[in-house]
Amino acid sequence: MKKVMLLVLAALTLTGCRFQKLDGPGMVGHADSTEVDSSQQVELATDTLKEGEATGEEQGMAPNQQEVMDISEMPKTAERKDNYMQYAVYVNKERAESEEGAFDAIYSVWLADERTGTVKKVCQTNPTAAPIWEQMKGKDPDAASTDLQLIATAERAWIAPGDVSKVIVEGCPDGRNYWTYIIDTDAHTVKQLPSTEGVQDLDWNAKEIIVASYGYDNDGRYSFKRVYNIDGKFLRRTGEIERE
Repeated sequence: MKKVMLLVLAALTLTGCRFQKLDGPGMVGHADSTEVDSSQQVELATDTLKEGEATGEEQGMAPNQQEVMDISEMPKTAERKDNYMQYAVYVNKERAESEEGAFDAIYSVWLADERTGTVKKVCQTNPTAAPIWEQMKGKDPDAASTDLQLIATAERAWIAPGDVSKVIVEGCPDGRNYWTYIIDTDAHTVKQLPSTEGVQDLDWNAKEIIVASYGYDNDGRYSFKRVYNIDGKFLRRTGEIERE
């Protein structure tokens, strides 16, 4: 028996060990790898990390692990942003922004079932995420798919109207535009809405999201509203154009 153990230890010393991280439905293993979805955007985000910023799992760059946990595991500092029946969405500021502007805040988002006392960590933001406005060109474009690791901010949060497994988050990471995301916590997908002024209203009866954006013409800047379903599909424009 001792000889067998010595042989095993010798083999491990020669070949090295690779640990697999388990995540997602079915506990699919992921060996350490440099391959990621939307590789160019992820590389841009990670390559431009500012000095002093968190990295790895703290930066939200780890594979999605939206496991159900006891609600006591949610940070005590998390703030309740929205609720529907027994479900509630919370946002926690994991790291505050620096006063001198060297780095931005990092947020975590939590979806709780307060009746069962369970919670899922929906995401952790990555303030170095690259913008994807080029993917949302056109007069009335649909939402564009992005990665869970490329959610730039989540200062605000809502439960999506008509589907408690979806969460809407948004914030203003560039100091000018609101970036708004729809996160499907069951499918583990993310879509960014083509809105620059954020959520204006949620229609639970119609299961619709009303967002605003701004534009420019000969008379200056104006705002207009678009309506989307909870899958990020453009439905129509609504209301009158508003000028500043």
